[in-house]
Amino acid sequence: MADPYELLKQSLTDLHYPATKQEIAAHAEQAGADPETRRVLRGLPLATYENLPEVLRSVRLRTADEEGLSASDKVAHSRSKHSHKVAEYLRDVD
Repeated sequence: MADPYELLKQSLTDLHYPATKQEIAAHAEQAGADPETRRVLRGLPLATYENLPEVLRSVRLRTADEEGLSASDKVAHSRSKHSHKVAEYLRDVD
């Protein structure tokens, strides 16, 4: 299996920065990125990214379930004063 960070790098090699989250996701889709890479980039926090390393620091490749957080840890995180800026893929959608 390919390294997820390498797949991200390949999808964004010729992107011109600064770029918004929407521009990054659209570029990856046009570049033919795999579905997992596109999902990860759609989950970036809303921001303007100055370069590729900044994008790579902002992506989250594993969900909370995969990180082994218990239900109480997830609740504590959701009540944290720092959790108001949560990536889209972690938000509950009703």
